[in-house]
Amino acid sequence: MTCKVPEMQEFLMAWRFAIVAIVGGCIALFGVVANAAVAKLCVTSTHYRHSPFFFLGFVAVFDSLLDLVYILLLTTPILAEYFDWSYLYYTWIHHVQPLYMLGHIFKIASVFCLIVASFERYMTTRHWTFSGFEYSTKWIVLCLVIFLAVLIKVFTSIDIVVVLRTECDNYFQRYTVGGHLSRQTWFSGFLNLLTIFLPFFTLVFLNGGIVLMLRQQNIQQLRSLITELTMGQEVMKERKRSLREATNTLIVIISVYLVSNLLNLFLSTVEYVSPELLQKEHIFGYRIASDCASLLTVCGNALRCPAYLITNKNFRNNFRLMFFKEEPKVTVRRLSEKVENPWFSVLLTSSNKAFSKEEENVANGSLKTADPLLVVFDKNNLRRLSNIGIC
Repeated sequence: MTCKVPEMQEFLMAWRFAIVAIVGGCIALFGVVANAAVAKLCVTSTHYRHSPFFFLGFVAVFDSLLDLVYILLLTTPILAEYFDWSYLYYTWIHHVQPLYMLGHIFKIASVFCLIVASFERYMTTRHWTFSGFEYSTKWIVLCLVIFLAVLIKVFTSIDIVVVLRTECDNYFQRYTVGGHLSRQTWFSGFLNLLTIFLPFFTLVFLNGGIVLMLRQQNIQQLRSLITELTMGQEVMKERKRSLREATNTLIVIISVYLVSNLLNLFLSTVEYVSPELLQKEHIFGYRIASDCASLLTVCGNALRCPAYLITNKNFRNNFRLMFFKEEPKVTVRRLSEKVENPWFSVLLTSSNKAFSKEEENVANGSLKTADPLLVVFDKNNLRRLSNIGIC
């Protein structure tokens, strides 16, 4: 007995092959490579591990893994059915369940890392004395994020069911793959919906709060004044530019995530309120919308690397150096005396000529001043240099 294939099935197959397999597969492949490069720079570099890019680096790690799962989970069966590769489809059937679970864990972990990075930037923007989490604290938070992602997936588990239809002669029509909540209770469905809504609106709140506080001139003027007084105007400009670039980068990354997950948010809401509306009355429309939601997700992941390169000059330079090695520039400084303070540091230097003249006067006993520090603190010998910032 042969299964009757609807006329829309052929159109759906052609559409999914072109959009999901070809376009989505290429975007996901680019996302794997691009996010892996970002992760290599942010995770392996000591400088970035001790910066606000710590959590963004692990966002890139999870995004790269999520794009890889997209290729294995969505692109593989479409290619197998389109080119009639029954063995590939058979292999995919036996691995679809763990792939689906890993994909959700990677997505939840990526979103939680974004939330932590946003919260850290929010606190930095709101409190000018806060310079970010301690390095050890970041690792503890990261472990908690991964543990929480796995725990949430366990309590909101969606089982992937493979239904065998023996009446179908076509091998690819014989299997139907679908998902349903493993715990058929309202609480399980509500908790599953909450894992989508809560991160979404948390990021909206934090992103909006960062933008609003950046417009509050009193905090920014105080920060700029302290930086200028302690480290000089040039260092203040550089710190201000770095802070602005880091904040703009995070805002762009979060905005891309929010836009790319709007359709997924809408579908999840309808699935919880009226699942029959999509799964029975609008089957083909639901399939196309689900594919578009997955495609938007990988598009959002792929756009994060270009967002880093466009909005952050320092990241762009380091990204270029990672692929095109250049000889490091060695800066030689003269002997100096450094006076440090928890709030500022001043580097006091004197020219070699003045230093030699000082020694000569001391040796001849002709030093006129009673205070030997006056020569060091002379106006011509005082320089301001620091690598400590309050930003």
